[in-house]
Amino acid sequence: MKNIWLKRALRAVLVLAGLVLLYAALGFLALPALIKSQAQQKAADILHRQLTIEKVELNPFTLALTVHGLKMMEPQGEAVFASFDRLAVDLSGQSLLRLAPVVQEVRLSKPYVHLVRKDANHYSIDDIIELIASQPPSPEPARFSVNNIQIEEGGIAFEDKPAGSSHKVEGLKLGIPFVSSMPTDVQLFVEPLFSAVVNGAPLHLSGKLRPFADTKEVVFELKLDNVDVPRYLAYLPTKLAFRMPSGRLDAQLHASFRQPKEGGPALVLGGEAKAQSVELTQVDGKPALKAKELAAKLGKIDVFGGRFDFESLIVDGLEANVVSDSKGQLNVARMFAPEQPQPLAPAPAKAQADVPAKAGKSSSGSHYALKTLEFRNTTLRYVIEAPHEPTRVAVDKFALALRDIAVETGKQTVSIGEIVSDSAGIDVNFDKPRAAAPTPTQQPKGAAPKDEGSYVLTIARLGIKGWTTRLVDNAHAKPLQIAVAPLSLDLQDISTAPGSRIKADLKTTVNNDGHLALNGSFVLAPFSTELAVEVKDLGILPLQPYVTDYVNLRLVHADVSTKGKLLLETGSDGALKGGFKGDASVTNLATVDKASSNDFLRWKALSFGGVDVRLQPFALNIDKVGLSDFFARIIIDPSGRINVQDIMRDKDGATKSLTEADPSAHAKAKASAQASKANAPRTPAVAEAKPAPTQAAQPLPPVRVGKLVLSGGRVRFTDNFIKPNYTANLNDLGGTVSGLSSDSNSSANVDLRGVVNNAPLAIGGRVNPLKRDLSLDVKAEVRGIELASLSAYSDKYVGYGIEKGKMSFEVGYNIENRQLKSSNRLILEQLTFGRENSNPEVTKLPVGLAVALLSDRNGVIDINVPIGGSIDDPEFSIGGIILKIIGNAIVKTVTAPFTLISSLFGGGSAEELSMLAFDPGRAQIQAAGEEKLKPLARALGERPGLKLEITGRYDPALDMEALKLLSIDRKLRALKAKDMQVRGEVLPDSVTVKADERLALLTRAYKDEKFEKPRNALGLQKTLPQAEMERLMLTNTKVEEEDLVALGNRRAQAAKDWLTKTGQVPAERIFIVAAKALQKEAGSEKAQSTRVDFSLR
Repeated sequence: MKNIWLKRALRAVLVLAGLVLLYAALGFLALPALIKSQAQQKAADILHRQLTIEKVELNPFTLALTVHGLKMMEPQGEAVFASFDRLAVDLSGQSLLRLAPVVQEVRLSKPYVHLVRKDANHYSIDDIIELIASQPPSPEPARFSVNNIQIEEGGIAFEDKPAGSSHKVEGLKLGIPFVSSMPTDVQLFVEPLFSAVVNGAPLHLSGKLRPFADTKEVVFELKLDNVDVPRYLAYLPTKLAFRMPSGRLDAQLHASFRQPKEGGPALVLGGEAKAQSVELTQVDGKPALKAKELAAKLGKIDVFGGRFDFESLIVDGLEANVVSDSKGQLNVARMFAPEQPQPLAPAPAKAQADVPAKAGKSSSGSHYALKTLEFRNTTLRYVIEAPHEPTRVAVDKFALALRDIAVETGKQTVSIGEIVSDSAGIDVNFDKPRAAAPTPTQQPKGAAPKDEGSYVLTIARLGIKGWTTRLVDNAHAKPLQIAVAPLSLDLQDISTAPGSRIKADLKTTVNNDGHLALNGSFVLAPFSTELAVEVKDLGILPLQPYVTDYVNLRLVHADVSTKGKLLLETGSDGALKGGFKGDASVTNLATVDKASSNDFLRWKALSFGGVDVRLQPFALNIDKVGLSDFFARIIIDPSGRINVQDIMRDKDGATKSLTEADPSAHAKAKASAQASKANAPRTPAVAEAKPAPTQAAQPLPPVRVGKLVLSGGRVRFTDNFIKPNYTANLNDLGGTVSGLSSDSNSSANVDLRGVVNNAPLAIGGRVNPLKRDLSLDVKAEVRGIELASLSAYSDKYVGYGIEKGKMSFEVGYNIENRQLKSSNRLILEQLTFGRENSNPEVTKLPVGLAVALLSDRNGVIDINVPIGGSIDDPEFSIGGIILKIIGNAIVKTVTAPFTLISSLFGGGSAEELSMLAFDPGRAQIQAAGEEKLKPLARALGERPGLKLEITGRYDPALDMEALKLLSIDRKLRALKAKDMQVRGEVLPDSVTVKADERLALLTRAYKDEKFEKPRNALGLQKTLPQAEMERLMLTNTKVEEEDLVALGNRRAQAAKDWLTKTGQVPAERIFIVAAKALQKEAGSEKAQSTRVDFSLR
């Protein structure tokens, strides 16, 4: 029994051994040869490529397959398509239990693949891809498990013929723990790994895998070293709108994917990356962006959890060339604008509903954080090509750091811990516009966008220092240049949340000399600010190009300074409220006439102390205004227009001189146009013009100036309105104006002093120029202006130069209710003329006579001109009226001098003083005549410069008859005197014929006459009545013209004798003019024809 069992056992062993031997023979010998031949044949039949295998090894007991020296050629056989040195596959015994291939390990050594890109969409492996794609799909998914896959020292060669480039992957190393469609119990000892040298740049990817734990987890690490990025951009699926000439990438990244048994997945990223020598250009090759280095360091990025924490992003050596074209589009925006995707069909509602909502951010929103963002050594070139506003901006050496940046999308907040910059050089050039700005088009009104809330931005601190900025505006003939350097700015607690107050501190220097400082706080919404402002010596000359086309002056220098508190806020009605308190000044102002370059206006300092300005409602209070060391050129043109009215250019834009004393063509034309009106006779003073009706006047805002202080002033004044033209120099102007106010019940006290042409000037009184209706009561006086300085004017217009003399002027002006009352007193002392000039412009008036008439015995001319009128009268001009009245007074003086004598010295009317009446035929001055001569004598005594001419007058009718009567009377007196001598009586000085004696004496005289007398019938003389005798004697008495002339001369001599002897007038000042006949004017009952006429010279 035992032997039977032994035999059976032996047989079984032998059979088993035979089977094992057979199995071994097939595995070790037959199958390798079969595999080799079949593989080579199938490659030729299916892939159309020649395949060679050096050796195939199979261990049927360990289920290990090894292939040595595989090489597959390209279809044409000219090059190797793929190859490897050794492939080892270790099949697991679980394959028999699971009835599916379970590979325990795969190891591939030195694999190599050669790929060729023939054109844009064709590769050398297209036939293989098409073959795989043509295979029918399996009805059921394949069941397999391949584990511990390892590839060592692999290589890939890729030829890109369209791009004319080639790529090479060397040292490729790949580790895959498993590829499986079913769970297995195979021990996994290979970790995920991929490493290679791609085009000379090392690439490393590794990881860890826990696929069958309760929480599945995969961890990957990617390392890139010096990757040449531009070589791979051509293989992106989208077409790029830019070029990348250079850029190398280093990266060390890690990713962790976790899938718990319950709950949503988690994907966490981390690591760091660095790009160097990055350059991007536009498609046409124009430079756009360039950076020396971009370095990013990731923190913990939880993709599905919605938390993105970044450690740092540093940009070093950035060079940006940004261009805004004529349509306002940026070149960099076009470079990165995404391609418009093709519209996709909407997903079915069910499909959309089936999408799980496990992944993605939480309902509270996402969190983004970046600890540090830095820009180092940045350069920016920004060009605006719009023809109406061409601009070039250059920023150099720009450094900026942002720290602790956080964005909360759920809360809609953006917070930044700090923004700092310690260097920047900014250069802004505004070029001359090449076209006018386009007219803005009104956009159609659409529905208001839905308010989905806005983000709140907070910045704990923003600090800037070391900035330099230069602005150049080339749009003007002389470019404007402003340099702001250094600039420092510190802002704290910045927030866009309503009501948030931001602290601010700004300091900078403008154009080397001006200093600006702001310190305080402000609120963005609603706007309000509390700032301490300090500006020191800020030059405003650079702003001149903006105003030069509108003014006739040129600014040479001016500095502005201010120090105070600025308080502003926006009220509920949107109006700006608040104000400014502090001091301000404009110093070292100098302006010149643009036409002549002569000085126009300048001062050393114009200061405003204690300024308090209020808005809504407006109010202004200034404690003190000071103006020191100032000069002004003031000119009145022939039309009466003052030159300060021409500071602004006319609408035609023509330049007009502000300092030329000679009237301009413009002024002459204007004067000619007004000549007829100016020459029209009018009474200049007393006509009251009714003011035009106006609307109810609004109350003036409160304005107060405590004190205005002037010192060191100088004004050069020229008046071309009057003839002759006049120029005066006002020096050492100073004084105060106190209490200026717009209050209608207040007035300011004026006390000013100065020197006019070396003569003292004083102005005093009260004034309120801030009232709606000007109110003033001012008196001014100038004492002792030397007239010799006006000799040239006098020689030209008067006909005599002035050798000496002084002029004083006293004026008083009172304006109330728009009505003027003024007094104007002119005093000339010791006015002495030189030689006479025959200039055609010389006045025709007897100037010497006027001076003689107006000068008293001390050589003083004193003229007082009162004036009144409405300042609303468009024809009313104080200066013009004064000059016209003084001129009229002089004309009246020389044309009617005895009117002046009468008004000054009395004695009756001007007509009575201009002549002396005599009885007909007589030359004796009566008592009444002496009374008339007395005021004339006094006038000649008080006016030593006057000379008197006396012209004797006679009436041929009255005086002839009177002389005949006087002739008869003389004969009668002669007869009586003869009788008295006979009787021995003493003759008196004047013999008088009494009435009772007249008949006897007349009869005797009649008998002595030689003319033919009436006779009786006897031939004897008739005895005639007294009247008849007198008639016959008168008829026969002869009076010749010479007798009448002699009578007139005797009358003139009588007047002279009285004036020289009784009136004490020097004889050399009185001249007798040959007597002339004077007929009594018809209709004049008062005129005396028997007289002498006086004429002053």
